[in-house]
Amino acid sequence: MSARLVIAGFGHALPERIVGNDEVAGMIDTSDAFIRERTGVVARRYLAPDQHLADLACPAAERAMADAGVTAHDVDLLIVNTLSPDHHDPSQACYIQPRLGLREVPCFDIRAQCSGGLYGIEIARHFLASGLYRNVLLVCAEALSRRIDTSNARRNLSILLSDGAAALLLQATDEPARGLVDLTLGADGTRFDLLATEAPGARRPRFIDADDIAAGRHHFRMKGAPMFEDATRRIVDACRQMLDKHRLTIGDIGLVVPHQPNLRILDAVIERLGLPRERCMISVDQLGNMASAAFPVALSLAREQGRMPAGQLNLLVTYGAGATWACALYRS
Repeated sequence: MSARLVIAGFGHALPERIVGNDEVAGMIDTSDAFIRERTGVVARRYLAPDQHLADLACPAAERAMADAGVTAHDVDLLIVNTLSPDHHDPSQACYIQPRLGLREVPCFDIRAQCSGGLYGIEIARHFLASGLYRNVLLVCAEALSRRIDTSNARRNLSILLSDGAAALLLQATDEPARGLVDLTLGADGTRFDLLATEAPGARRPRFIDADDIAAGRHHFRMKGAPMFEDATRRIVDACRQMLDKHRLTIGDIGLVVPHQPNLRILDAVIERLGLPRERCMISVDQLGNMASAAFPVALSLAREQGRMPAGQLNLLVTYGAGATWACALYRS
């Protein structure tokens, strides 16, 4: 594959409703002080009751296409990553395809959880390298406010959850001075139970039933302390391995754009990498954890804020349930 992948267009969409910690404390047995201390989050975004995931995914996609200067007719492939789709099946990609005005192009969902942004870029890279596709639209969108458990059993995760969407319009370029330099993926299925949802699923006798709902099996279940350590270690290791592979130091990187799980994990990553805080893109404090949308939203915001000037080397890194992780070196 001689041509490099380049992000030709960026776009994101956030709900208008801003939910502060005091409002969350009215739904869940918690407090502003507890949330700030444990997570560093002060606000997150929730969809309005009459809004749906497509109401975020489509505007984000339209903005990415406009940013790249392409139309819906130019898109050859649509990839969507979400763990909170509008329908369990068929795919969210098929659901939003006609709403975006795309042709009858291939479209499918992936489920790489919070690593979906970089997993999606790697998948797109191979489609583009085939020469059969010129414009790949990648969308990561989440409506996690619809999956909040207000019981004390899972409040440590529920206080983080937020809604949002981001999209990237991906193309191939022959320009050596910009684009994707390298990207690595990883997964460790032995960590599957760190963050999982039991129902619905074919392991259940009826996929999902009233007993599952009564027992809360349809909500996320997270093992907080092991998740914190695994996420921190995987993110740091992935960054170090990428830097070592290319004989770089953290000082050569203009900006690190990580997944946004919570501020405490990012603090630990910053410390272990010896990264100046101003060179880490942080959005989780104001936007909460948007799962797969968190990384591309942060990336889109970084670009919008002028933090990715031309020629700069950027380190992009994600970690998600599964466990999955990915790291990319990208020259803007």
